[in-house]
Amino acid sequence: MSAMSRLLLSRALRAACAAVVLAAAPAAAADACAAGADLVVRAGDPAPVPDGGSTLLHPAVTNAGGTATAVPFTLYVHLPPGVVGTGTSSGATCTTLPHGHTVACTVPAGLAPGASVTAEVRISVASGMDPEVLEGDVEAALPDDPTPDDNRTTFRITVV
Repeated sequence: MSAMSRLLLSRALRAACAAVVLAAAPAAAADACAAGADLVVRAGDPAPVPDGGSTLLHPAVTNAGGTATAVPFTLYVHLPPGVVGTGTSSGATCTTLPHGHTVACTVPAGLAPGASVTAEVRISVASGMDPEVLEGDVEAALPDDPTPDDNRTTFRITVV
């Protein structure tokens, strides 16, 4: 099932739950049917980059669940060999881990339902690389995420 299908099904189930609970106990409807936070990660391919050059990647994480995130979580950008990165974000604190092949952006607790955080990761390709397509990935983890399959995605870096 696709991420979009899971999101639509989740919303439909919450609406059905709310209708049933509302009929029985109106004050309890919102609490009884609230779904937890559900992270969805996306990252489009960055612009092609020349040998020895750099480009930008804009990975994002959205809370597709029914409640705000209760704890901080980290959005990781894993880069392939020959590529290093540095990151910034207005909604997170980004650091480059040793060796430069992973950028970690920590998002504080409280990401509201429907809200997103986007990082800007400058990726630099080593000099002397042959033209090729490299793969990296972006991931985020949140305890009790109901659909962890949509917490990771791959992207391609085209070296020209």
